[in-house]
Amino acid sequence: MNIPSWSTSPFWGTFWGQLLGDILGAFVFLFLILLLLRPKVRIAPFLCKISDNYHFKFVNVSIFDAHDIKAELYEIRKVPMGNGDFNNTYRKLALQNGEIAYLPKRPLLWQKNKDYPHCMTVRTSEDISGILSDETAAILIRVSLRHGLTGLSSVF
Repeated sequence: MNIPSWSTSPFWGTFWGQLLGDILGAFVFLFLILLLLRPKVRIAPFLCKISDNYHFKFVNVSIFDAHDIKAELYEIRKVPMGNGDFNNTYRKLALQNGEIAYLPKRPLLWQKNKDYPHCMTVRTSEDISGILSDETAAILIRVSLRHGLTGLSSVF
């Protein structure tokens, strides 16, 4: 059998090896960028009641600023569909100061700031305790924001 000389050439082996390595390196770099440079928010696991208002707190825990922050509050109700199945219905609840243009980055460990500008609270005057006392109802707070450097967005 006659094998063409170009297929056994060391050039082609090096070429395909480098091409495969470059493509793999680009995918790893893209994965790291999408993983590390997306916005990160931590929502407090509790809510606070001050007079007739309920307050929700969330914190920007990424090392970059966040832009176009939008918080939405929903009431979720389970609706029976038969055969033991349930469907969820969502009702949007009123939320004061739910749209924020800018939230600063988290300070680094050695930087101390007593004002905590990377934390934000939103509030509602809806009757949350009445919703939570019902077994078929719950509340959901959804926070969406854009990363200050890359423009990537996330929903929490």
